[in-house]
Amino acid sequence: MGYLNISTIRNAAVVIVALCLLGACSNQPNYVIDQKESFDFSPLKTYRWYDDVNSSTEGEFRRHNSSDKRIRSYVDRELTAKGLRETRAHDTGDFLINYHISKQEHTRINNYSGYPQGIHSAVGVGTYGSAVAIGYSSGPSVKVYKEGTVVIDVIDTQSNKLVWRGIAEGKMKSSMSQKDKDHIASEISRELLTDFPPIPSPN
Repeated sequence: MGYLNISTIRNAAVVIVALCLLGACSNQPNYVIDQKESFDFSPLKTYRWYDDVNSSTEGEFRRHNSSDKRIRSYVDRELTAKGLRETRAHDTGDFLINYHISKQEHTRINNYSGYPQGIHSAVGVGTYGSAVAIGYSSGPSVKVYKEGTVVIDVIDTQSNKLVWRGIAEGKMKSSMSQKDKDHIASEISRELLTDFPPIPSPN
């Protein structure tokens, strides 16, 4: 992964939806982790949230979104468990952490019958005579579903470059309870940050 400028991250920020992370996934999310291989993560000890340091339209929207507090809470929990500490006031910390959430609607068409919509008939001839069959096919079934994507970014404050990124993608349920939201937020935060910060590979 190459370095990305912080302005690129801001401009690429996706529309934040009022769902918690992937909302509630109907299947297990797919996780992808990418990092700057040459970067030394061992000095990173303190952090701040990107929105608390940099003003942006997306940040203002998230600040008034109920999902923001939930996401921060679970990510903070994972980072704290690893000995990382959030700083306050004028201290920018060793790294900034940012997140993006997006959803996309998909349409799937299944034509199991093999026939177009309408009335169909068939004539069969066998040993014991002939038969006529008449049936109706409703045509292809159309299913609309949503997929959600969660991106967590880590930006080195010294270079102002993106050095780590975790991505979770999955299909979303049509409805969810408050308990579902908390469970998914907890699970995705834990899975994405399991191996953060990366341990240097032995030479």
